[in-house]
Amino acid sequence: MFRRISLHLLLFILIIVGCSVASAAFFYFSYKGWGLLCALGAIIYISKTLTLYNSVNRKLAYFFESIENDDYSINFIEKKGTSSEMFLSYILNKMKSVLQKIRIEAQQKEKFYEMILGSIHSGIVILNSKGFVLQSNTAALKLLGLDVFTHIRQLERVDPALTVLFDTIRPGDNKTFSLTMERGSVQLSIKASGMTLENEFVRLIVIHDINNEMDEKEIESWIKLIRVLSHEIMNSIAPITSLSDTLLTLYEDKDVPDSDIRSNAISGLHVISETSKGLVSFVESYRKFTRIPTPTRELFNVSEFIQRIVILCSAEDNFNAVKIDMSEVPEDLKLYADSNLLGQVLINIVKNAIQALSGRKDACIIIKAWKTENDRTIFTIKDNGPGIPEELIKQIFVPFFTTKEQGSGIGLSIARQIMRAHGGSIRVHSVPNKETRFTIEL
Repeated sequence: MFRRISLHLLLFILIIVGCSVASAAFFYFSYKGWGLLCALGAIIYISKTLTLYNSVNRKLAYFFESIENDDYSINFIEKKGTSSEMFLSYILNKMKSVLQKIRIEAQQKEKFYEMILGSIHSGIVILNSKGFVLQSNTAALKLLGLDVFTHIRQLERVDPALTVLFDTIRPGDNKTFSLTMERGSVQLSIKASGMTLENEFVRLIVIHDINNEMDEKEIESWIKLIRVLSHEIMNSIAPITSLSDTLLTLYEDKDVPDSDIRSNAISGLHVISETSKGLVSFVESYRKFTRIPTPTRELFNVSEFIQRIVILCSAEDNFNAVKIDMSEVPEDLKLYADSNLLGQVLINIVKNAIQALSGRKDACIIIKAWKTENDRTIFTIKDNGPGIPEELIKQIFVPFFTTKEQGSGIGLSIARQIMRAHGGSIRVHSVPNKETRFTIEL
């Protein structure tokens, strides 16, 4: 396109130069008429050159300005002007069509990617170096408790510490953050990665709700429980059925002496009795999951309640070697809840802490309780034991998961169900070889 226009311009320039030289020569040899004619030709082609040059510049400027403003309604007349101008109009219209097609495809892909982001359960936030949010999905807004998210300063309304975390987190970091909102407390896992986007370095923040992930593990565990129950019950019923059929056959056979029938019946009934007791014990240990009663709430004194919990835990072997600090439990703090069910939760946690502190010289458990500004009651039970390894901490609330030889793996699972029945939550934070802290909120 530009080569063709350049050839036209070059031809015009050559004609102008030729006319100018001829005009000068004719005037020199006193052929004034021919000189004026050549001068007029030079002027005409100078005008044509300027017109072509300005036309090209105007069309190009108008074209690029329209494209920059996403205006694809432009259309250049292809059947007017010189052949070069008509060719230029044709090429610009063609370029407009190609760019418009590319733009439409890009917009469709952008909508597609937004739809994918919207369907992801994990929160996605893209931040530039100045803290502005370039992109975020619905899950991120829900997890952060925001309606609109355009800059990380908006997180100060949620939790100032969360603003600092978003501002300081760097690619490769993986942080956890406990966030309390109107809908309750959530434990967030926040990961960061980085990339260069349009010559600007941006951070991609991925937010997970750890509680939901743990709920999924619980569902998997319930499925496993059904399989375990079916397997164990069938294993227990099969020998009972077999022995019953054998005893029935012996009893119906008139040729078998009564002494043999009695002997076999006694042995068989002993086996049936022991197997039945084992089956009843097995089922009873798991029936607790489906027998969590509706909380019967009453107003009680929290300080007295904690003291009773400690007394009930005093039967533990390691109890006298552990210092239990209850100094930060206000004596006038009241709570409206089911003290019996809540007692099961705290007894389980305190007993676990006492057992974890076995053999430690400076063993200590600190129990705190307080009421927040939004009328939520918080309990924390912290011990200075060996802590819980990171790979296990996400599984401790999963039914039947235990690291103890004699443990059933149901204590903390029941504790979580009790807290949910109260509309509250239970979470854990642990630093290996330093501390473990359970937080109960209702």
